[in-house]
Amino acid sequence: MENINLNEVPDNVLVSLNSLLALRYSSGKTFHKTYKKSGALMSGNFSSPFRGRGIDFSEVRLYQPGDDIRNMDWRVTARTGKPHTKLFTEERERPVLFVFDSGSSMQFGTKVAFKTVTAANTIAILAWSAISHGDRVGGLLFDGENHEEVKPAGGKRGILKFLKKLVDWNKQSFINRSETQATNFHDVVARLRRTAKPGSLVYIVSDFINLDRNSQLHLGQIAQHCDIVLIQIFDVIEKNPPPPGSYMITDGKTFENLAMDSGDMQKAFQNEFTHRQENIQKFCTRHGIHYLSLSNADNVQQVVRDELTHKILKTL
Repeated sequence: MENINLNEVPDNVLVSLNSLLALRYSSGKTFHKTYKKSGALMSGNFSSPFRGRGIDFSEVRLYQPGDDIRNMDWRVTARTGKPHTKLFTEERERPVLFVFDSGSSMQFGTKVAFKTVTAANTIAILAWSAISHGDRVGGLLFDGENHEEVKPAGGKRGILKFLKKLVDWNKQSFINRSETQATNFHDVVARLRRTAKPGSLVYIVSDFINLDRNSQLHLGQIAQHCDIVLIQIFDVIEKNPPPPGSYMITDGKTFENLAMDSGDMQKAFQNEFTHRQENIQKFCTRHGIHYLSLSNADNVQQVVRDELTHKILKTL
């Protein structure tokens, strides 16, 4: 692997910073503003499908008819002899966290691009949209064994730092892919549970091949105070395996034959993929988690716009 010149690896195998920066302009056309920032001093009485931002303490003032008694400041009330209530303001910048999976099963692709590249492009489009709405972007990058946290930051500097980290992480994962283990969701989701602030919007972009029971338990806990969107990336061959035959596959270093001996093997591949999708969807439904799937042959911008923006994010 040391003999490979990474500068010569195409963008459909190894994502580049320039390609992610270029998505800034197309994402502006793809997305409309999906939510409004509240200017009110107090939160409203109507709930939303998305939990919205957290709240920060603002000030204490004399109680007025109509104020929520649950916000009474009893210490100030006892000290002054007059009823006082606390005022809160909503956070102006919502943390938007992205979990990027570059594990061994994601370092794969038969058409158009590797799954890691499709995942990175999806994240970049959503990150540019979040920044344009005044939010902060960050998240967790992991390769199956190791993970790294990128704290949420806003503005141009914030997204450039995040995208550069994503590109560097993807590059290192590509170099070490022969040593990378199957994705261990448990550790990274446990870390996410500790770092995701209430009210955060969390995108987890992966093929979810190794989404185990412990990981689901952590995600269920996070979903109680954050909004989660699982974005499943799959290769077209996973959903529609090729007909029986012998196929040459490579990791860029060695070549092997993949033998699809019979139609029964093809059917088994299809059933495994369908079963995994159904289980993920059932899990998401139980916990109020949003779900989206796309293949590495899909038009990412179109799928995100039609399926995610119009059906999910418009409720923000």
